[in-house]
Amino acid sequence: MTIIFGFDPSKSTGWAIFDPDQQKQDRNFSHVKCGVFQMPDKADHYYTGDQIGLKVAALIREHGKPDWVVLEEQSLAKIGNTSADAMLYPWIATTAIVSTIANFGIPYGTLPPGTWRKSFYGQNFKPALDNKGKKDWKSAAVSECERIGIKLPTQKTLAHNAAEACALAICWGVREMKVHAGRYQEPLMALRMGRNERSAAA
Repeated sequence: MTIIFGFDPSKSTGWAIFDPDQQKQDRNFSHVKCGVFQMPDKADHYYTGDQIGLKVAALIREHGKPDWVVLEEQSLAKIGNTSADAMLYPWIATTAIVSTIANFGIPYGTLPPGTWRKSFYGQNFKPALDNKGKKDWKSAAVSECERIGIKLPTQKTLAHNAAEACALAICWGVREMKVHAGRYQEPLMALRMGRNERSAAA
């Protein structure tokens, strides 16, 4: 059994638990568990970081320590009409998750949106446009997760957070995984080697 946690960090952080060994055995993704750490509308930055850290710890205690954690990589800078909160909350959630899993001794890495999307949807996939004329990646994630048999939260406004966390967890093995601390390189290589050995044996 190999357990991968995926997180889509934001004020309402999506989470997912994926077992690639179970997926190979069942040949489907119906075993994937997912949800959202939903914060109250009025939650400030301190409360959000506080609660997400506690919720990550509770998730680990409930399901056990994962072998690897994948987070969506945050942009270092944004320009244009992006509000400060749209940049701050994802970073606050990210640092709360990273600090919590580091205290549990759990290795992690990050994937930029473009990297995991290419792996999850395929090289030439193009999502539909939303009512503002922008690429609707949120609906695409929900549709693809539903297509492969993952049960998402019923609240549609939150389902995309969980769906993207599922996609991140499923894409844990891509070569472009960014490791931010040297001590996590060896666990990642061991996981990849184990996956290759299991595939060869099958």
